[in-house]
Amino acid sequence: MSELKIFRSAKAKPDTTAELHEYRNTMRPPGNVPYVVDNLWEWKRPEKYPCRRFSVYASPQKSIAKELGQDDGTVYRVELKDKYKLCQVQGYKDSKDHPDCKKLKELWKFKNFEQDWLDGKLKDKEETGKLWIPCLSRNEMNYLFGSNEKLREIRDEVYNAITYWNDVELIKSDMPFPDPIGELFFEAKDGYYLRDI
Repeated sequence: MSELKIFRSAKAKPDTTAELHEYRNTMRPPGNVPYVVDNLWEWKRPEKYPCRRFSVYASPQKSIAKELGQDDGTVYRVELKDKYKLCQVQGYKDSKDHPDCKKLKELWKFKNFEQDWLDGKLKDKEETGKLWIPCLSRNEMNYLFGSNEKLREIRDEVYNAITYWNDVELIKSDMPFPDPIGELFFEAKDGYYLRDI
């Protein structure tokens, strides 16, 4: 089995390379992608793919891990334990650069949805505004698009406009990364180690 070349930047601590970094089963809202886009991506995420909200982010190159990491971060090699789900976004070092981030925000304007929402009554704003709440589940998104008439009208169009997962590939341990620069993200149920390079 070939060794996966995964790199991540982290703050150096005395036990960084010795401790097992355990799986965190608490969601984290995105720091670099708008909440509404993150919700739409989660709505369309294939079941076998890792959830971005529980994932750890990395790179196939040390230099990119350094570039995208914290200023005082140290780059380490990631060693995954037995159970994990790993994906790569092809063509983008960071998901914030994926065209969906701009296109899905612009879609509301194109449909005149935004102005109707701004001019609407508070009750209408509350219902549709829930799309911008962080970390909505697929069921919650289905509920919102099913219970609101305005959202119901554009449901299929919005769903079909989500292209992010077309550019994401599920990686198996014995396959090379399809892209030399693409962002990596993984859920490691058994945890992972950060090793000195």
